[in-house]
Amino acid sequence: MRAPPQRPRTRRPTIPRPAPQDVFGHALLDWARGATAPEVLEREDGFTQEGAGPAVYLAGPRGWPAAERRALRHARGPVLDVGCGAGRVALELQHRGTEVVGLDASPEAARAAALRGLDEVWTGRLEEVGGRLGEFDTLILFGNNVGIFESPEGVRAALTWLGGCCRPGTRVLAESTSPHFAGAPGLDRRYVRSNVERGLAPGHLRVRYHYDGAVGPWFTWVFLALGELRAALAGTGWRVEGVERSGVSDPYVAVLTLEAPGRRR
Repeated sequence: MRAPPQRPRTRRPTIPRPAPQDVFGHALLDWARGATAPEVLEREDGFTQEGAGPAVYLAGPRGWPAAERRALRHARGPVLDVGCGAGRVALELQHRGTEVVGLDASPEAARAAALRGLDEVWTGRLEEVGGRLGEFDTLILFGNNVGIFESPEGVRAALTWLGGCCRPGTRVLAESTSPHFAGAPGLDRRYVRSNVERGLAPGHLRVRYHYDGAVGPWFTWVFLALGELRAALAGTGWRVEGVERSGVSDPYVAVLTLEAPGRRR
């Protein structure tokens, strides 16, 4: 069993802490205990959409996007599943005999993953793992978790930081969805057009969760077209080794490999 991660001196990238009202983490824990009511996503302009619920967030591989299923063959252990949620990806790797650690900033999400049988779960933010990132051969950012860095510039800064913490040859499996073909949750053409008019990335998304009578804090997510992700890699030390994808409106997974450490910021 690994020791819990130590807090490093460096503080990049900055990822929002879970709010005291950890609405989505509470939903994950409820689903792990058998609840079925889905979450609701509210966009900054008042648009609401029923979320994916346990049918997606607790799904086995047959319920995953095709790109995720195919991309998992690129995972070499030890693996760090970043933003593991209730552990759907880490549990599959564990079942395959791969050494894996789940990481989530939400204590309730981490509890859900442990409840579902994940052997090793760390509670904390990515930057709190710091120098220990060098222990892992693969970092997984499924579920559009590359979007937690909020913008193309944030993705570039985060990957630069990661490059300074990881060893050459480390892989990142980074999932996103193009915002331009109505496949990304919470995005439609009008909102994408509004983003561009406001000088934001087309896939910028400002949302909050509703679940079980509670409302979470606003947070920013970003969906990137593959070309936008490639552009964000410039100068970070990471290159695109391959891409797993199906239709243009479906999620894709870019397999990133670290060739040389990025410059810390």
